[in-house]
Amino acid sequence: MNSLERVKAALERRVPDRVPYFESVIDEKVMQALLPGCDYYQFNEWIGLDNVSQNRSSWRRDGVEFIDAERGLFRDKWGVIRALGPEVVPAPVEGPIKRPEDLKTLTPPDPEAPDVLGHLPELVARYKGKKAISVICRDAFFEAAFLRGTAQFLMDMVDNPRLAHELIEITLSYNVRVIERQVAAGADVVILGDDYADKHSTLMSPAHFKQFILPGLKRCVDAAHRAGAYVIKHTDGNIMGIIDMIIDTGIDALNPLEPQAGMDIALIKQRYGDRVALVGNIDCGYLLCQAPVEEVRRVTRWTLEVASRGGGFMLSSSNSIHSSVRPENYMAMIETLRLWNGG
Repeated sequence: MNSLERVKAALERRVPDRVPYFESVIDEKVMQALLPGCDYYQFNEWIGLDNVSQNRSSWRRDGVEFIDAERGLFRDKWGVIRALGPEVVPAPVEGPIKRPEDLKTLTPPDPEAPDVLGHLPELVARYKGKKAISVICRDAFFEAAFLRGTAQFLMDMVDNPRLAHELIEITLSYNVRVIERQVAAGADVVILGDDYADKHSTLMSPAHFKQFILPGLKRCVDAAHRAGAYVIKHTDGNIMGIIDMIIDTGIDALNPLEPQAGMDIALIKQRYGDRVALVGNIDCGYLLCQAPVEEVRRVTRWTLEVASRGGGFMLSSSNSIHSSVRPENYMAMIETLRLWNGG
């Protein structure tokens, strides 16, 4: 099998020739520490990834509208003020929808704009048919929450449900079209990257998730499938209260199954491995940042043992290979995978 065939087999819950390695974002600092002078493509080949990504989240830093360059504050395409930091994704600071009346002046970004595809055409030209080409997209939570402010948006589900639904509908209209365009341009795997939970539980009740978020998630899953792509649902945190609803949308895989949030990959494999593939879940917090190398090897071996039985599994970090990941710990994970796959 080549890398694309291997990823397809895993996503279809079949047994590939070896366990694939799948990662969406790898920080430049880590890449340069391990392979000085490399670009993303060189590192991707060297480390042995079975997918190739835009190696960023679904936003662009170039051409941003700075409102305070010294503090790294800029306004994104939705009008949300964000703060640049050390990691890939800039933190949302303030949304433009202060009152329901502000919806009248909101101008959504254009899903037909050329920059929606970013450098996806370059990935397709290099890797189509060879590696799984993955893109990170949004579904029904993040964009709407950031427009209003996450805490306020969650309160709106109780106090102003009409506004919450309107925000979701506005952002979904954009997100669904972006998914369609990216798959038409050659993406093989759509990763829906909205996080629904923290380390303790979901950010909203299961009932509110079902009412507000689930229908939009289903629309995004269906749009990606109609266009011809596989769907990986990514959400950090403890999602056990809503996991059945998420899987029922028809996703092909669930990621990252954050271990620090109590997501037991062995239990999830036992309960749901016949319904969904798993992509995860090597802890990118303590384990990849601070733990002794031998502990990384031990946990990676255990994860492979319990999650790869019967296929339907791809090894990945529990979020990303971010800037604080120790290069030697990252390599311990990779080397353990290589040994598991026979060297």
